[in-house]
Amino acid sequence: MREILIGFDHSHNNKLTIENTTFTDFIQYLFDSGFKLGKIEAGITVEKLNKYDLFIVGVPNLGPNLDPDEIIDLVKYVENGGSLLVINDGGGDYENKNNLSELTKHFGIIFNSDRLFDNKNFSEKNSHPIILDFKSHFITRDISKIIHSNGCTLVIDKSIENNEIDISSIAVSSENTSWHRIFNGEEWQEKSEQHLPVIGATHYGLGKVITIGNLSIFSSLNKSYGITAADNFKLISNMISWLLNKAGNEEEQQIKPVFTTVAINQDLFYWIKDMIHKGKWKKLDDVINFALKVTKIRLKETEKDDKIE
Repeated sequence: MREILIGFDHSHNNKLTIENTTFTDFIQYLFDSGFKLGKIEAGITVEKLNKYDLFIVGVPNLGPNLDPDEIIDLVKYVENGGSLLVINDGGGDYENKNNLSELTKHFGIIFNSDRLFDNKNFSEKNSHPIILDFKSHFITRDISKIIHSNGCTLVIDKSIENNEIDISSIAVSSENTSWHRIFNGEEWQEKSEQHLPVIGATHYGLGKVITIGNLSIFSSLNKSYGITAADNFKLISNMISWLLNKAGNEEEQQIKPVFTTVAINQDLFYWIKDMIHKGKWKKLDDVINFALKVTKIRLKETEKDDKIE
């Protein structure tokens, strides 16, 4: 089974980078999952992108912006089967001084230049809304609530949908108590608007895209709204799994792994982590695949014995 490669944009003064200790738990999760991580530092091209199964653009900040050729190459990468995770933050393009919406509009999604609030459902402050409304989707499996702290919202443009483009809003703010502060091009205005999308997922050509307007969900710094809060970690692992699960035919099913999130007994989890650290196993998925293989063989033997009887 070949290595799965995940790339990070390091070309645009990004807030989310492999070395940033704010996101240690997220990066460690990727390493523990057996993924190989890399980065693009001197400009994005389709040639550089093509070696990655998933590419992450994590909040370009204060320039340089994505240039038109980079946007064309990112769209081409997805169209040809690549997966893209695009992360913005509170205030959207305007406050972060980036042009991510110039990229994501090709996938039917635009980041609002706003910040989301909720006066009833929040963690610590009303700028840390608790999201409770989800569309049924692979990404939202077993998710009951997430924290969208100091994040922006999205505009979903389904008008570009066709046979090769499918766009979904998979998480929205409260229908009753959410509101946002939005920049209208001249000033900030407070608007009582509800049911605002916060996560979008797009099938585009042969590839997939997820857009989210909240960086702090990946952060290790605060237990009330970061990666360990509510179902934030489960959401992240579901997003990574969905982006990497792509098999267009039977041959690909034989060589491409399926990524999923499973609950493991804590005692067994820490025991196997210790075994991996000692070199008994290379990585966790090797253990799980071996266990499934043994189970499959034993069940087949049992079925064979039952038929003989």
